[in-house]
Amino acid sequence: MSEIRRFTRTPYCTGADDPERNAVRGTLQLGETVIIETAGGHDNDYQMQDSLQPGAVFEVREHRHSRLGPFVIEGIEAGEWVQIEIIDMEVGPYGFYRNGGPLWGSMRCIAPVRDGLVHFPPDFVVPTRPMIGYVRLESVAGYEIDSGGNMDFNSVQPGSTLHIRAQKRGGLMTLTDVHARMGDGELTATGVEIDSAITLRVNRSPGFPCHAPVVEKSRHIEAEEEWLTSGQGGNWQEAIKAAWIDMIALISDRYDCTVEEANLIIGTIADARPGYSAGDLNRRGRGGPSGYITVQLAVTKQLQRTGQPYQP
Repeated sequence: MSEIRRFTRTPYCTGADDPERNAVRGTLQLGETVIIETAGGHDNDYQMQDSLQPGAVFEVREHRHSRLGPFVIEGIEAGEWVQIEIIDMEVGPYGFYRNGGPLWGSMRCIAPVRDGLVHFPPDFVVPTRPMIGYVRLESVAGYEIDSGGNMDFNSVQPGSTLHIRAQKRGGLMTLTDVHARMGDGELTATGVEIDSAITLRVNRSPGFPCHAPVVEKSRHIEAEEEWLTSGQGGNWQEAIKAAWIDMIALISDRYDCTVEEANLIIGTIADARPGYSAGDLNRRGRGGPSGYITVQLAVTKQLQRTGQPYQP
């Protein structure tokens, strides 16, 4: 059995203008399992802090500039769907969170992680629930959720498979923005941002009749198996509409039903889950609106067709 390839985030770059920062990090083979390291938050060196206690205010002393460049997926052509299976995730010993929201503070604070628990002051702990906030295949027209990006969906975690349509040859996959724990909606514009090592497998996906990424959950500690479609918009209604239209296409395709039948199922039993949803709340004093929110619609895979209409 061959050893799993590991892509480290080093060597660090000299800065945001270093051309190596966005250079291709490697080439992945279809069906290959690899480990990819990502840097947490703003690439700060936690070991240089005066205090590593929970809640200690984070002082940036030396920026690290990690390589963010994409991975080429061998054999993928533009227009094909790619499936990214998240197998496992390890997170680092320290993360940071931001004190934001209605009591705006914008203070970045230390959050130690030990034995599967995130520590907050004065003595709060909560189990880790690692997820990937940013997964993207390079787009031909700037940032659109059609190619993924900063979606911030808790469903993108170990045990899930993310499906995205490639817009360029090789897919050009980038992933970052890992959280040790994040609430649905990412209310302060951060979860517990943290370094990570992600074990994943890429392959060609059978595809979906959808515009935006689809998440398929086949193993999840807190929920049943589900289909999840994605939407982005300037407000909740726009994002819901986009995800709803894609879910109609998915359900009518997978269950061989009419769009009217799919629509009534979705409107009755689908769960709406926010991705990034705080919007302008976390932009006060920083100029300009956030510009978007993201949302997912989830339909359980327990939904079945019996082949026999109900008889009273």
